[in-house]
Amino acid sequence: MDNIAQVLRILPERIKVEVSDVIKRNGLAYSKLTEIHLRINQSVIIKYEYGKEYIIGNIHITSEDINYCLQMITKYSIYAYQDSIRMGFVTVKGGHRVGVMGQAIVENGTISGQKNITFVNIRVAHQVLGCAKNVIPFICSGSVHNTLIISPPNCGKTTLLRDIIRNISNGIDCIPRKVALIDERSEIAASFEGVPQNDVGQRTDVLDLAPKSQGMILALRAMSPEVIAIDELGGVQDIDAVKQVIHCGCKVIATIHGYDLQDCCNRKELKEMIGHHGFTKVIILSGKKGVGTIESMVNT
Repeated sequence: MDNIAQVLRILPERIKVEVSDVIKRNGLAYSKLTEIHLRINQSVIIKYEYGKEYIIGNIHITSEDINYCLQMITKYSIYAYQDSIRMGFVTVKGGHRVGVMGQAIVENGTISGQKNITFVNIRVAHQVLGCAKNVIPFICSGSVHNTLIISPPNCGKTTLLRDIIRNISNGIDCIPRKVALIDERSEIAASFEGVPQNDVGQRTDVLDLAPKSQGMILALRAMSPEVIAIDELGGVQDIDAVKQVIHCGCKVIATIHGYDLQDCCNRKELKEMIGHHGFTKVIILSGKKGVGTIESMVNT
């Protein structure tokens, strides 16, 4: 089954037909498709690269449509996927991530689940092989260096990180290394039932759905990696875990939301991690010339 079929099978027949028709009629490339968004009582919206969208105005989403999608992504066993639904997404075969929202179930101030799902967003997975070609010599000059990728939202940091992992794991333009990937939201390897749907390299071990701070320490003890990779470095707990990993002699490649190096250095907990005792290489992305534009590569 090709990738477009994997996506379309999630949709009810009447929506599948309309979406397919829009794609064919407008000559749209599947490789540019990013989202198919379903909202109760609203039209279907198809999103493409660079924010371009198509609204299918002759179809309005019903509760039956939403329920059909839920049954397809959970293989007719919603109960078995309650943990994923609580987190807000289910990863399906092909690595596509289906976001779900409705009514939150809150216990002791924490979301413990969801019910009455009325919004579904199919985020279409695409792997861009070779997009890290120009940054590998910078990251791996001499040996792998602790590297921080700074990027605004939707500018390609996860896609770049995925290809960096693949290159280092396979030894493409560098010495091959054992990599542990902490894939908290299943976005990088896009694991389906424990099996990565994206190519993250032959020497990469994946810990799926684990909190980054805990996952880094588990991977360090379990797999003796030479490199640990994480997406979207967060708060103090993540920073403390990175410190432990680096102290043990393992390298870290991480991404973080931001616009430039100064933006990140304004965060007290992160500032001390930039430089000799932390990240010695920084890559800054933007969307100025399209997704994944490399603004600069900085030695710190």
